[in-house]
Amino acid sequence: MKTTLLFGGPLFDGETLYPDGALLFSKKGILGINPQNATRHAEACIDVQGSFILPGLVDLHSDTLEKCIEMRPGVLFDQEFALRNLDRRLAACGITTFCHALSFGVNEAGLRAPAEAAALVRTIKKFSAGGNGLVRHKVHARYEISSIRGPEVIRETLREGLVDMVSIMDHTPGQGQFKTLESYRRYYSGSFNLSNEKIDEMARKKREGQADGWRIIDEITKEIAARGLPLLSHDDDTPEKIELLQKLKVTASEFPTTATAAAAAREKGLKVFLGAPNMVRGGSSNGHLSARDAIQQDLCDGLISDYYPECLPQSPFIADRVLGIGLKRAFCLVTSGPGRFLDAEGSVGFFKPGLPADITVISDQGPWAEVLQTWVDGTCIYRGTARLSS
Repeated sequence: MKTTLLFGGPLFDGETLYPDGALLFSKKGILGINPQNATRHAEACIDVQGSFILPGLVDLHSDTLEKCIEMRPGVLFDQEFALRNLDRRLAACGITTFCHALSFGVNEAGLRAPAEAAALVRTIKKFSAGGNGLVRHKVHARYEISSIRGPEVIRETLREGLVDMVSIMDHTPGQGQFKTLESYRRYYSGSFNLSNEKIDEMARKKREGQADGWRIIDEITKEIAARGLPLLSHDDDTPEKIELLQKLKVTASEFPTTATAAAAAREKGLKVFLGAPNMVRGGSSNGHLSARDAIQQDLCDGLISDYYPECLPQSPFIADRVLGIGLKRAFCLVTSGPGRFLDAEGSVGFFKPGLPADITVISDQGPWAEVLQTWVDGTCIYRGTARLSS
């Protein structure tokens, strides 16, 4: 089986940043990190010319597929067509493990409804199992606590083994992401072109179902825990909510809206994940906790693309350049940080002998970082415009 050597640039293995590294691998997996006399064992030697050799980027949460299917409100494209195109886009972003965040909501807008989400889960799993994907596709089921049919459909997909992780959401206006009804209206009118009458009706149903939703969630979280799946919460805003979530066995808080909530999550042993677009833009689109502030306060374990995958490969370089945190810590935010949460055994987001050869080569020489190569299972699935000598 053909062996390949990447050399000639800094190498980060998920824990250590080597100023001048080399990686030997094949389709069987990683064969060696900085091995002696590696060129003797390699059939192909690729000089990365000062670019960074990183584990493939790990994205725990992105609803990009929903947006690829429904590019404009009410304008839908075939699900597999959208998935195939997104798959190639992810390869160009250096993302090798991608978690599709699908909302089992309240039939509120677009694809965000239990039946539609379940159908999309099956499309993703069929696509992946059929060997069609360039990158690794996983399912992140988002349970909206006011959804009446959500619990039934999530249990069904859980029992079929179709879900890889679950998050709890409460988008009821007055707390969390939407502190006011007006902020709720702005989001849904802008994103889904809904009337205020429709939005107010959605808000009413959420308020009516909120209390029952929190009572039901206790049963669902027990089933999730029994299956050993990661469990997150979404848009946490207070220490009191963090305390409630900890009792439900939630192990991570994604997109906490305040530094107080993020700090409380850390104190309770929860991981904290924030948006890569927030990092790239320099602030939250909703005026919530800044990813840059959270990282400076050591309140962030990883970055996730949320709705814009291209932000993920840019984020570590911005974190180092703007915040001065050092590239070692910055690379953890998009590789081993989220990877360790997804798989406690450390098989994602790391280079270790025997692990699959999921690799990203990134240059930081231009105004924006550029992904030059992406490898999955030792096969190059993407080559950028810049040529690397071999």
